Amino acid sequence: AIEAYTSKRLKNPYADFLACEALRLLAANLHTVCQEPGNREARQAMMLGSCMAGQAFANAPVGAVHALAYPIGGIFHVPHGLSNSLVLPHVLRFNLPAAEQQYAELAQVLKLGHHGDNTEQLAQAFIDYTATLSPSTGLPVGLREVGIGENDLPVMASAAMLQTRLLSNNPRDVNEAQALAIYQAAY
Repeated sequence: AIEAYTSKRLKNPYADFLACEALRLLAANLHTVCQEPGNREARQAMMLGSCMAGQAFANAPVGAVHALAYPIGGIFHVPHGLSNSLVLPHVLRFNLPAAEQQYAELAQVLKLGHHGDNTEQLAQAFIDYTATLSPSTGLPVGLREVGIGENDLPVMASAAMLQTRLLSNNPRDVNEAQALAIYQAAY
């Protein structure tokens, strides 16, 4: 949903609507589902949010989060969702100069920040929020926690550069050195 909302190609109001609604549903129900796996109402909301996020990125494609997640899953067989979560806050920090306005808007969708916060503060609140999701749900937060070695990071950065169809959607251009720096931050 985040990548669809910030996609620089094929951006459109339909995808934006779906992305915002998906984020609302997912943020409101994620912790409930993790704490109460049998809560059908929360699980239904998560499924609908997931479906809406999928529809959003079918209409405004994903970017560097997925491009950098592919080598994690492809080379090290880490599940797709976990691969994305490992790099998400780090890619968002990288993209901040090009996506500050959109991140601030997403912060408002999730009612993050404080009354009177400026765009920069709201965008930072959104990124900080995404960084809390994995630890608050018990997921690994670093590449080393899923068996990736520090020496593997350059190979992954090189592999990520092959994902040109995804990288072309990212709000900020990513080169191999920057991809490596993102992996190092996620390590």
